[in-house]
Amino acid sequence: MNWGLKIVLGLGAFIIFIVSAGIYMVTKNTDTLEDEDYYEKSLSYDEVYQRKQNLLDDHARPTVNVRNDTLYITFSKPHNRGDLIFKRPSDSMLDITLPFVTEGQDYRLPVSSFTKGSWRLEISWEQGETLYTSDHNLYL
Repeated sequence: MNWGLKIVLGLGAFIIFIVSAGIYMVTKNTDTLEDEDYYEKSLSYDEVYQRKQNLLDDHARPTVNVRNDTLYITFSKPHNRGDLIFKRPSDSMLDITLPFVTEGQDYRLPVSSFTKGSWRLEISWEQGETLYTSDHNLYL
């Protein structure tokens, strides 16, 4: 076997590897960085912008802490109602939406059943007549 044959076989193996990797990436659509309904969300972004502006104007950003497998959220005022949206950057199948209601300023949620790792928490709530949205990065 001479050098020419070895080079041709090496290039052939490399081409087969590149083609098979390309086919694998095209058939596995696991791009979790893009929302499934991004177009619908973009149409309602004015509402999201207003919610975030209300958060800044009223200094209503809640504090979020994780201690001993419990999530603690402290709001600026009592009587809150809304949704906690947990998004897992590595796997969108693990995303969870939980409704909540508070009488006081504090809310507690056990998170021991959640998959360990990095999460993105979006808190969307109303306090009286005012709507708010706040984003937090967590490691559970």
